[in-house]
Amino acid sequence: IRATLIPAVTVPVALVGSFMFLLAMGYSINLLTLLALVLAIGLVVDDAIVMLENIHRRIELGEPPLLAAYRGAREVGFAIIATTLVLISVFVPLVFMEGRIGALFT
Repeated sequence: IRATLIPAVTVPVALVGSFMFLLAMGYSINLLTLLALVLAIGLVVDDAIVMLENIHRRIELGEPPLLAAYRGAREVGFAIIATTLVLISVFVPLVFMEGRIGALFT
């Protein structure tokens, strides 16, 4: 139950924080910002699921929970970070677009 409670609390808090940041920075809440938030939430939830499943698998194999968390995080942590960085690098060029299309993304 704890594995579902953490994302259930984290996602709404992150959403509220994101909207507060958007408003404080003067960004409008439009279709593109909402799509970006959906993409970011999906990425965070997917990464959390991968991490929790790996830790849970190690606990089922008989490791103590703290050791399973440490080893599980070390086992998949680099892959999660690398995947996230690749996805971010895919969308970075959108920031440098010019003209009408660029205005949509900035």
